[in-house]
Amino acid sequence: MGKYILPAILGILLFLPEAHAIIPDRNYIRLPQDAGLIYKKLDVTTEDGLRIETWFYPAQDFPEENSGQQDMLPYRTIDEEKRPALVICNGDAGNMSYQQIDLAMIYASCGFNVVTFDWRGFGASSEFEMDNDYLCYTEMLEDYRAVLAAVKEQKEVDGDRIFLMGWSTGAYLSMITAYNDENAAGCILSGVPSTFEEIIPVLVRNHPAGKTEAELIVPEDFPEEQMPALIAPDFKKPIMIIAGSKDDRTPQWMAEKIYDALPEDTFKRLSIFENAGHGGTDAPYFLDTPRYVEETATFILEAAEQNPQ
Repeated sequence: MGKYILPAILGILLFLPEAHAIIPDRNYIRLPQDAGLIYKKLDVTTEDGLRIETWFYPAQDFPEENSGQQDMLPYRTIDEEKRPALVICNGDAGNMSYQQIDLAMIYASCGFNVVTFDWRGFGASSEFEMDNDYLCYTEMLEDYRAVLAAVKEQKEVDGDRIFLMGWSTGAYLSMITAYNDENAAGCILSGVPSTFEEIIPVLVRNHPAGKTEAELIVPEDFPEEQMPALIAPDFKKPIMIIAGSKDDRTPQWMAEKIYDALPEDTFKRLSIFENAGHGGTDAPYFLDTPRYVEETATFILEAAEQNPQ
């Protein structure tokens, strides 16, 4: 990866407020072309017929200052090489017009194809009624599956090297998806809970909205038995777990518990960001963006040399 990128990215991340319950945002605060980024929209439809808004950023140079424009930039790639893809999923709030655009800018300039998408009910994806007391919806796993299937078909992508990245709610959805979906080569998780049984009491104590256990709902059909700490002993794909030492939502011990449960022969990394919290300006990717990018990009390159299938 080009080290010249790192000093340029300090302070560019737009961030979402912290959340631990569904808070969809249907309005985009900006579009990729506003940041001078080349992208295309993928045609993604779930098995139950919902459209998932998905943006595909090919590997590209870091955009020049003031290169943004109102219209989509002409689509082009820097070469014909099939490259690894990084699929960045959202958490439980906002949409992909926040830090995902900045992260796409960074990782695409590192030579990766980058994909972002919005869950059903978020952004420009199909309408889906949601209850703000729910921690997630089982249907989000279907959204993820549909996106991966579409990414696999792109001619720019090395289909054996598709990696997932998620934080908070997106972290456990990413690990579950990587566990079940042959199209995923590995995953990068930040602020990941171990199990619902362990995180809900923590959220009751620390939730900024003062939610009770009854207001932190897990869908009845959600595969709770596939939460990270429970599938870790059987997880064979490359995995990187990132935690903040001051995260009071998904404490460091949860990341360590998941990591310690992984098989010895699994390609794995654990990175602790001192003084980082769970989200917002305290999140690891915001608190020390150069380190976060350097470590995660290196992980992808090293993991791409493994045989995760």
